[in-house]
This record gives sequence, C-alpha cells and structure tokens, in this order.
Amino acid sequence: MSAAAASRSSARAGGRGQTEHQVLLRLDSLQRHFGGVKAVDGVSLEIDKGSIFGLIGPNGAGKTTLVNVVTGYVRTQSGQAFLEKDHLTGLPPHRIAGLGIARTFQNIRLFPDLSALENVMIGMHTRLRDDTVVQLATLPFLRRDQRARVNDAHRLMETVGLDASEVGKRSAGELPYGDQRRLEIARALALSPRLLILDEPAAGMNPTEKQGMRELIERLNRDGLTILLIDHDMRLVMGVCRQVAVLNFGRKIADGDPEAVSADATVIKAYLGTGGEKEVAHAPGTIEVNQLQRAAQVRSSRVVEPEKALLDVQDMWVSYGAINAVRGVSLRVGAGEVVALIGANGAGKSTILNALSGLVPIASGTAVFGNLDLTNAKPSTIVARGLVQVPEGREILGRQTVLENLELATWSRPDRVAARREVEAIMGRFPILGERRALRASTLSGGERQLLAIARGLLAR
Repeated sequence: MSAAAASRSSARAGGRGQTEHQVLLRLDSLQRHFGGVKAVDGVSLEIDKGSIFGLIGPNGAGKTTLVNVVTGYVRTQSGQAFLEKDHLTGLPPHRIAGLGIARTFQNIRLFPDLSALENVMIGMHTRLRDDTVVQLATLPFLRRDQRARVNDAHRLMETVGLDASEVGKRSAGELPYGDQRRLEIARALALSPRLLILDEPAAGMNPTEKQGMRELIERLNRDGLTILLIDHDMRLVMGVCRQVAVLNFGRKIADGDPEAVSADATVIKAYLGTGGEKEVAHAPGTIEVNQLQRAAQVRSSRVVEPEKALLDVQDMWVSYGAINAVRGVSLRVGAGEVVALIGANGAGKSTILNALSGLVPIASGTAVFGNLDLTNAKPSTIVARGLVQVPEGREILGRQTVLENLELATWSRPDRVAARREVEAIMGRFPILGERRALRASTLSGGERQLLAIARGLLAR
C-alpha cells in the first residue's frame, strides 16, 4: 500500500477519539547508509495525530536506525522529516526533543546512580530557566518551581504504574527490569511530548507485564498522546495500533491497517512466517492447547540430577545493603546440560548471574565452577576458567567495529594466528556479523547486537 493510500486508510480509522486526518509526523524518502549497508532506504511514512502507529520488521530491518534518524541521533543522507510544520532534518537531538519528540530506547538508558525521581526530573530540562545565576539563587519562586517539578515527577511515576513514594528514592540501577522500562517512559513523558516513540517497550516482559504495558499505551493514547510503537510482540502491536508499517532490509514493504498487513504475502514471507495470522489472532496472555500439552509432558518427565556438576551452587545469598536480592538459592548444572533460570522481573536472576561472574559479592553459601571457588574469585579469573556471561544489556563497544569487538574476546590468546582463525570461524557461524565486520557496533540492529554479544561470549571460551 502506498503512503497516500495508507494516509487515506488512517483517516478513516484514526486513533482513539480522532475524527479527521491530521498528519503529525511525515517522513519523505529518508536515506541512511553505513558503508554498503542500506539501513534506511527511501522510507516514507505519515503518522496521524492522536494515533498509535506500529513499526515492525525482522532484526536488522532498519527500525531503530529510522528512529535514530528522526530523533537526530543519526543524520539522514537524503530525504526530509517534518513534525507538523517543523522541519526536523539536520537538527540535533536536543532541538528535536524540544519540538516535542520523546523516545525510549531498546537498551534501557537511565542514569543508574541517580534516584528514580531524579531520572524523571532530568526529562524536564526543556522547562528549566536558561539563566544559570537565577537557577542557583535560593529565591522563593524558584523553590516553588522546584516543588512543582517534584510533584510533576511523582505524578508521572504514578501514571506509568510506579509507586513514587517507594520507588522514587531508590537508585534507578537497583530497580527491577520492568520498573526500569516504566521509569524510562515516565522520563520521556516529562518532556510533555507531541510524539512518544517506544522502542520495544515489552521486550523481556512476561505476559502479565505485557498486558500492563498494553493498558498503559492505550491509556496514554486516550489522553491524546500520539505514539510510534516498535516491538516484536505481534499480539501487542496488532492489538493496539490502527496502522502498521513493515520494514525489511531498510525498505518499507507494506503499510496499512493491522488486518491487511498481517495478511500481506510479502510481510508473511519476510517477517511473520506461515504462523503469523494465527499469532495475531490470539489475545494477549492466552495459551494454546498444544502449549498446555507440552507443559504437561514436561511436568510428567523424569529429571535426573547430573552425577558431577560443572557448576554447583548451594544456599547462596546475595545482598544489596539491607535488601536480600538472592535468598538461599541452590542449583546444579552438569556438563552438556541446558538449564533455564526463570522468574519475574526483579526475582534475582541477573543478580545470580552477576554473583557467579564475580561482579557482586556472595554474602554466604557456596558456588563452585569445576574446582574454582567462585565466592572469592576475581571476574578475570572466572572468565579465564571458562565461565562467561552474555549480559542482559549486551555491553558491546559501540565505537569499535564488529571485528574489533570480537577480537577483544581473544586478547589473552598467545597464538594470534589461531585467534584470528577463531574469529573468522565465529563469523562463519554468524554470517551477518561477517557481513558487518567493518561497521561500528553502534550501527547494528538490536538483534545483531545480541548476536555479537553471544559470539563474543563464545570466543571467550
């Protein structure tokens, strides 16, 4: 469907409470290449005021790069972008934010050492007075302004489902993953945006949390906010959006209403797969019969403990100050086993992995990897022995190339020729990394960055 046809379709459907077609964001033939990779290849879109617009596509399709171009993080090489009558092309990120575009990030970008309240208040920077001397003066009206901003921050935290009185004083880095996602949305809302861009807000959430995110998105839209939603959860996207566009290899291959897009043969082949329509049809949180059958089979199967554990954890406790994040956890992993560690956001999964990696101290209990006592081992020693973590945030070096990121994992190898062969072999296992070897890691899509993090972990042995 053409952009014009999509606009007419959107005019009929509109957002919640919208009665006529009025374009808020218009993109005309945007182009952005990285070397020979066409990350954004002539993309045109129109997003109506008051709508929820979905942007989907496979990993590496160009979704986040397109958002980076729109928000000024990456400069377009040709094409134009408009927010109503405001020309966005060529403006720096802070100017675009000041015009009314706020965003969240695929990888959460909070200030971990600041409190949750302070993180939200940072989003109010466009409201602050420009006169530094006046700001530093302890005048009554300035104190009133400060109190008003604190109250606004508390209100925004409550809006996204956070208990401001309990969460507000805690460091953002200590919050569970789901709360960090919501906090980032609260900070974006602090800009009082005309357009809110959500980049995979439901990533890593369980069905209950995803339903809560859906309700939040719908509530914000009912209050008049226009939203651009990027996510791989088709139930979420197709359930809340009135219009959806699909990218593949940097090009728009379809746009229109969710029903038309989900039935498009090109979209099914490139992204949804043959089960796409069935996936879209189910409501959030539902479980298919065959899933229940598989769960029953797992429950009835016999689990055999490994005779000799490669990793043996017994009664492990980990604390952050007075907070016991991990309480008496025991687990065993045998050589060749695949063991899943699951639980709700904030349950302590990442803390367990960080403790086993030597990144946070183990308060009590035992943890042994092979014959190495993990309770007092340095992270470098743990990695050298072969216990390697692929972190939740990927932690790749964005300014370095893909190849340089991989080579760093082999820095301790005395035989550099053999190390280079290993790097080439891992790029053979992950062909997309070989194709992107000369590009900065920061230009990769979210899925490609995840592959890079896994490949780097494998190279560490």
